[in-house]
This record gives sequence, C-alpha cells and structure tokens, in this order.
Amino acid sequence: MGQLWNRDEIIGGLASLAESGPLPRDGYELRPPLRPEAVLAVERGHGIRLPESYRSFVLEVGDGGAGPHHGLWSLHRAAGSAGVGPPYGPGYLATPFPYTRRVTTKALDDEIGARHMDYDDLLTGSMIIAEIGGGAFMRLVVTGPAAGQVWREELPFDGGALTPGPDFGDWYLRWLRRVGAVDAAPGGRRRLIGWHSPSLEWRGPGSEQGR
Repeated sequence: MGQLWNRDEIIGGLASLAESGPLPRDGYELRPPLRPEAVLAVERGHGIRLPESYRSFVLEVGDGGAGPHHGLWSLHRAAGSAGVGPPYGPGYLATPFPYTRRVTTKALDDEIGARHMDYDDLLTGSMIIAEIGGGAFMRLVVTGPAAGQVWREELPFDGGALTPGPDFGDWYLRWLRRVGAVDAAPGGRRRLIGWHSPSLEWRGPGSEQGR
C-alpha cells in the first residue's frame, strides 16, 4: 500500500514540540494508526468510504490525538457520535451532506421549524472530529459534494453558522505549520502529503471488491 502522508516527519515535528511547546506533552502525541480491517469495519458498518486524506491519516499517521483545538477524536469516537447527541443511526453518514456553502444558525432554525427536525437531522453525511469548546465543533464531511472538507460548526451562538473549510489534509497541515511542528517552505504539502491514494478493497456501497 502506497503512503499518502509522511508520518516520520509529522511525528518528529510533534515530538520536538513536546519538549518546548506550551501544551502538556500528551497534547503533541498521536495514537497509533489503525489496522486496515478496523477502518473497513467502520466503513462497512455505515455504508461509506471515508474521504481519502482522512482515511489515509488514520491508517498511516495516527487514530486521533494531537490536532487543532482540543485534538482529533479517534475514528471510533467520531463515527459513533461520542455521546454528543444520539449515536449516528443506520444510513446517517451515508446520506449526503446537504450544504456546499456557509449556512447561518437562523437559516437552519427556520428549516428545523418548517420540517420539524433537529440540528443533527440536517447534518447527515458528516461527523465531528474535534471539539472547539462551548458547544462548537469541527465536522468532517463524509458524503456529498463537499466530502473531504472540514466544516466549523458554531450553531449555539448568536450569529452562529456552519462554515465550510479546506480538505482534511490541508486543514491538518495548516495546524502543523501554525504550531511549528513543520516548516512552511514551498512544496511542503507535497513533502508531507503525497498524491498516491492507498488501495484497500472496500470502495463503498455497491462495491464487489472484498465481499
């Protein structure tokens, strides 16, 4: 299986920060990567294929830990809703995320009132991967036109919104650069995140591979 991420450089940069950074040492640690069968089990259970940059991250770099805000959730925690609201039900993550541009809390409230739904019902096809704090989160879009993007969810606040962001790979790389774990030299993205897509047998609903 080809490598998409440069794990050694990322882990090395985080380890250097652990010696001198402002966070406790464990704030710069990543959990061990997942085995392919663990990722496949989550994908099959939800009828999805995870976005490639995130999928390869949990397979090659780490299953959560060091990351933006209060750190990355593990895949198991993210895909299981982690007790933030009800667990994701059958088909929730496989149902396309409906938004492609910023949507305000007011607009969502109006939609909820008209359709007699909850916030979670409008956020299908996405899962929380990090907590900002105070009821705000970062969501990874799993299915739909915005799949792979990390969105900022700040719905409980006055003037709040659900705001689109970059692909997971760019989002995480920006954090690494911001905290000083890696340099921001030209070509750094290609050095840290390659372009080869790892190949595993599960390709999502309808795939005959690995059956």
